[in-house]
Amino acid sequence: MATRQFTAVLLTLLMCGPVGASTYQPIPYADMGALTMHYGVPRITDATVLNDGEWQWQWSSEVGNTVHIQGADEDAHRLLIDVETQRHTAIVEYALHDDWNLVVEVPHVRHSRGSLDGFIDQFHDALGFPAGPRARSERDAFAIDYVHDGATLIALERPQAGLGDLSLSFLHAGSSHWGSGVRGGIKLKLPTGDADKLTGSGTYDVSLWGAASKPLFGNVSHHLSLAAVAIESAGGLLPEQRNNLLGAAAYGVAWRYSDRLEFKLQLNARTAVYRSNNIRALGHATAVIMGGTIHLSRGFAVDVAVIEDIDVGTSPDVVFQLALRHRPD
Repeated sequence: MATRQFTAVLLTLLMCGPVGASTYQPIPYADMGALTMHYGVPRITDATVLNDGEWQWQWSSEVGNTVHIQGADEDAHRLLIDVETQRHTAIVEYALHDDWNLVVEVPHVRHSRGSLDGFIDQFHDALGFPAGPRARSERDAFAIDYVHDGATLIALERPQAGLGDLSLSFLHAGSSHWGSGVRGGIKLKLPTGDADKLTGSGTYDVSLWGAASKPLFGNVSHHLSLAAVAIESAGGLLPEQRNNLLGAAAYGVAWRYSDRLEFKLQLNARTAVYRSNNIRALGHATAVIMGGTIHLSRGFAVDVAVIEDIDVGTSPDVVFQLALRHRPD
């Protein structure tokens, strides 16, 4: 039934009215690891230039499902993550002056039991992906436990939810010899979430990033973005193990199949958030993003994506993303 409803929604969207031209819009994925998602790696957007006083908005919903088991009960360093994480984010972008825009992101985060466990097992089986620790874990369970040097640093047995970490960004759009779709910015992330509930990191973070996109051939374009993040050194989640600096990169290719539909493939990677004694879920992360964009009339668009953990154990097993965007025609 759910599959039929999802198909009906997509068909309805594709039958909507005509659209105008649009620039390359990368899939705006942000980390969904329960212990790493709250740091200031920016969502990369396109280089749309708004007129002074214009604004655009986006509502993004992501559901990530993770089963990560590393270490035995007697080990001094061990981690258990069996969780389904939802993040719903309202994003508003407002044009200030001279191609500078202000972006405000307000997320709500929920860590709960894995209601999608059965579906994800079937999804992995159908695509031939390895089951990993999911094969020996209880379905629809919840637990986040981290032991370091024999001391229990995190022990959550009940679902948690609340406001996430709000962020403010200043973006600038321009052009260069690489292409016309060039954008850079600075982002300040505020500790409005609760680190004890894993709805925030408990730290102030500042990030700098740049991105560019250009046609590759025919109706195919590509995109590259790089970011550097500085994390507050004291306080917050696992401060004794946290790195103060991290980097992130993304490369993507988009095929404009028609005025209404684009297919996209993207690779996202970042360096380690924590010095983790070889606990993979606390180290670096690499994920592949498969999806596309449905362009609607009147400046609306829908992004649909599936994010897979291709470097097994470094990010959630799978993330489903759905985002609705609106910008001036």
